[in-house]
Amino acid sequence: MRKYVFGAFVALSVLAVACKKDKNMIKATVVDSGDIAKGGCGYLLQIESDGELVRPRYLPTAYQHPGEKVKVKMNRDDEGDICTTYPTKKFIEIVDVTDIKQDLD
Repeated sequence: MRKYVFGAFVALSVLAVACKKDKNMIKATVVDSGDIAKGGCGYLLQIESDGELVRPRYLPTAYQHPGEKVKVKMNRDDEGDICTTYPTKKFIEIVDVTDIKQDLD
């Protein structure tokens, strides 16, 4: 019986440690703003907490699906670009995505 209690304790400890790795990730939604060659901004990330739009320098094709919920870690350096977002032109910050995964919550 002690083996099972110890095994359950180990399993719960591993689960608790695994859940903490998402601690510094930001929830976002993928938005397709149109083809860059036609004046759009390409794929953007809309940050869930404040609704801000940012443009990843590189977004893996596995995540290029409009409306997809993701969790990201990113580096910001206030670099950006002017993009045509309907109905006006807007300054969009360009970010480096260091880690991304689907938000299954």
